[in-house]
Amino acid sequence: MNTRSALMDRDTASHILARVPHARRFPVGRLVPPVGLLQSSVRSLGELELALRPEPRALAGLNLERLATWIAEDIGDPGCAAQVRAAANGAPSYAEACMVIHELIRDRVASARLVLEAAPPDEGPR
Repeated sequence: MNTRSALMDRDTASHILARVPHARRFPVGRLVPPVGLLQSSVRSLGELELALRPEPRALAGLNLERLATWIAEDIGDPGCAAQVRAAANGAPSYAEACMVIHELIRDRVASARLVLEAAPPDEGPR
């Protein structure tokens, strides 16, 4: 288990994996030559992980600064948002930033899932 999941409690993990309301979804695209930009949206970090996965003939199309804001404000994960901003600002290219951010999101989602799998089930309704 990595250290990020060890620091995450069950409530945080649940919050990270939850979907935002439909009206607060984040627009993403996929640039697929010669077709162009295929538009979509995501409602969770799990969906974002899939949208950012590297593909040999396509590139994710999204505003990385707005993505960090969405993660902080709508998902409610300011730590992950800070990592996304740092990756976007530190990468030598947009494509490399997308690859690093995909890894960050993949690890964050996996950590949250591990926490929920390891935690005892809730007692009674919430």
